[in-house]
Amino acid sequence: MHFCRLRKHHLDPELFLYGMPIAVVQEVKFLGLIFDCKLSFYRTFAISRINPRTKALNLIRVVAHTSWGTDQDTLLLLYTSLIRSKLDYGCIVYGSARSSYLRMLDPVQNHALRLCLVAYRTSPSSSLCILANEPPLYVRRQKLSIQYCLKLSTSSHNPAYNAVFNCKFKRSYELKPNQIPPLGIRLQPELQAAGFKKKDVLHCSVPSKPPWP
Repeated sequence: MHFCRLRKHHLDPELFLYGMPIAVVQEVKFLGLIFDCKLSFYRTFAISRINPRTKALNLIRVVAHTSWGTDQDTLLLLYTSLIRSKLDYGCIVYGSARSSYLRMLDPVQNHALRLCLVAYRTSPSSSLCILANEPPLYVRRQKLSIQYCLKLSTSSHNPAYNAVFNCKFKRSYELKPNQIPPLGIRLQPELQAAGFKKKDVLHCSVPSKPPWP
């Protein structure tokens, strides 16, 4: 796959393996996320929007029956385990997508919370999040991304460390404000606001001697 966002015509690279040409594809599924050649993650959002509606939401709809259904706390527990877990998976990676694509996941959360709270269809999404004690998805994605960066800061030997904390293209993205910056540049203001400093981080290290002696 050739990752590129150029709109003008460009040729794909020709690669060979043992004399056989390697086919160039437009998208590939890796660990549950669909990567396309432009890194838009549109297919991932489309599938994540459809699958929970047909499976997990139907389960919550049945369990939330008005006459013999379960209580609200159990329904919210089902939401966090069946739906929110799927929406959280890979959010650190697909968080660099367009805001219009990210908003495609909001109706899934709103529909699930509306079923758990037995609310009207006209209920605003902000009220549903407050009543269910659930943050909006964009806040949830930001929280998980910050937690990942804080955990990554303790492992300088991790291959992703330099890509997040020593980004080389900060100046390029400052000159092009319309382009979405990567994870390290996006979360730098939030980390600074939280008082994060790399010099104060205690790096974890694997001891040379095994602990059992």
